[in-house]
Amino acid sequence: MTAVPAATVSLTNAAAPAGGIGKLSRRRRPNFSRYVGPVAVCAVFTLLIGLPLALVLLQAVMPGLFTAATTGVFSLAPLARIFASPYIAGSILHSLELGVLAACTTTALGGAFAVLVQRCDIPLRRPISIVPWLVFLTPSYLKALAWVLLMSSGGYLAQLGLLPPALGAGFFGLAGLVFVHTLSLFPLAAFIIGSALAGLGSELEDAARLSGAGPLRIWLHINGPLLAPAVALSFIATFAEVLSDFGLASTIARMSSFGVLTYGIYAAASDYPVDFPAAGAQALVLLALVLLVVAADRLLRRRADPHLISGRAKPARLYDLGPWRWLALAAALAVAFLALILPLGAIAARALTSTLGHGLVPENFTLANLSAALTLNTAANDGLMRSLFYAGLTAVIASTLALLLSAQLGRSSPFMRTMVLGLSLGAVAIPGIVLGFGYILVWNRLPGFRDWPFPHYGDGSLLVMGYVAAALPYCLVVILSAIGQLAPSLTDAARLHGVGALRRLLSVTLPLIVLSVVTAFLLTFIRTVFELPMSQMLIPQSGPPAPTLILKLFSHDRDGLACAIALVAMTAAGGAAALIWYPLNRFVGPGRRRAYSGREAALGKLP
Repeated sequence: MTAVPAATVSLTNAAAPAGGIGKLSRRRRPNFSRYVGPVAVCAVFTLLIGLPLALVLLQAVMPGLFTAATTGVFSLAPLARIFASPYIAGSILHSLELGVLAACTTTALGGAFAVLVQRCDIPLRRPISIVPWLVFLTPSYLKALAWVLLMSSGGYLAQLGLLPPALGAGFFGLAGLVFVHTLSLFPLAAFIIGSALAGLGSELEDAARLSGAGPLRIWLHINGPLLAPAVALSFIATFAEVLSDFGLASTIARMSSFGVLTYGIYAAASDYPVDFPAAGAQALVLLALVLLVVAADRLLRRRADPHLISGRAKPARLYDLGPWRWLALAAALAVAFLALILPLGAIAARALTSTLGHGLVPENFTLANLSAALTLNTAANDGLMRSLFYAGLTAVIASTLALLLSAQLGRSSPFMRTMVLGLSLGAVAIPGIVLGFGYILVWNRLPGFRDWPFPHYGDGSLLVMGYVAAALPYCLVVILSAIGQLAPSLTDAARLHGVGALRRLLSVTLPLIVLSVVTAFLLTFIRTVFELPMSQMLIPQSGPPAPTLILKLFSHDRDGLACAIALVAMTAAGGAAALIWYPLNRFVGPGRRRAYSGREAALGKLP
């Protein structure tokens, strides 16, 4: 007979229905531990996101909120003022116009790219399929700066005779913004439509083909309607991204005097005299537009989600394009060249040359910019090292906090986990410029917070806190999804043997989800190195981080040094991520796969 552990016996007896008064009182005692996770998550979200967002909204309808004379007076005057202002009203219309046009072109390009890579037998399919990920990880403001170097009147394309004057003049406006947004955001559309395309299968196409339908008719009457919800979701997602973007708004749009909402919020909150009510009113309009888009996305997912994957699904067949496959390959390479290779090449060329006007002649090449970025105790190197330090610290705090909160939520109800997941996804949709403005209101104006020594307004600690607030929803989604796949019996067995909560987390849970934790860490690190909106709104008095420094140098005609900082930052962030990810995936990944396959094999032998 197998011996039963003493701890198990005592717990079994305690859970038995019969017993004395003492046992009944223990059973009726409320289990407060199950509320620890939800309460902790709510407290963290309230402090990091809820309170700043609430003050932004209040500032829009209570303009005297932080003044001694008219404290707390409700008024719609800020909203009426921004709609009466031709410039701000024009920036709202510009944002909507830009969002609609860019969403159309981005969805068309991303959908075509997904079909080309996933359903056509073009050469080099695997290398080309990596391009959207590389484009997606490159910050939008760096791509915008690169296109300014290429398309300006004295830029590289004009020097090579490849830029007609009319095309160069027309680039700095709506057309150029749509063009750069399309090349920057087409990966998002390719991911959404490509996911639906992967689940489409081939059984419906095979049936139609046996009935005599041609490829065009199959796509118009079968595949097209099935992919319509994914196409609509792609349009909505890219529209929201364009509305919330600050990278192109602070570069090409500002240089073109094409006002948009995100730059209007930044200008009202940072230019002298500071106009917080106007910034709050514009932030309220931007949030309302984003929330409408998110609500449309939720509604579409609920009502128009076709069930494409079934137990009888078969992989889709690749179309044999014949000689046309070379033309399709040229189109895919052209997209990769315009979206990734040409912008990065422009940044690298400018970082390695003395002046833009002297072009790419051998005498103009120099290592002075790179040397200034890599030399210790220079302003450029200080900004770069500051960003790397902030990014590493943010990644450690955000991934650790997300791990602790996810472990607490693992013991809560499915409803609570779904609610927190929805809250995290909703927080992702909040524009960074609005969240940064909320941090200014909380830590510079709100009594009780502005005198805190840590974090403190004007200090690097508040910037790190803002970075953590922006990154925590992403980390929580990644780690919570991994913990949700673990069987509760793993931690229950350790708990029955008297293992404490911290030891269970470190010795049972963490080894099984370490890849997800590292993924959250690396995503946060890379994203924070190039985080622009929060860096612009919360510049520390000790000096600006790299994104702010890059924009400042570029606006002061020191674009060579700005490109050198960007090039070194991309190399450092990408190299550090590769050094951490590939060894871990090589040595930990196979072990996890063997463990899962062994578990599945064992389950398969059960009667």
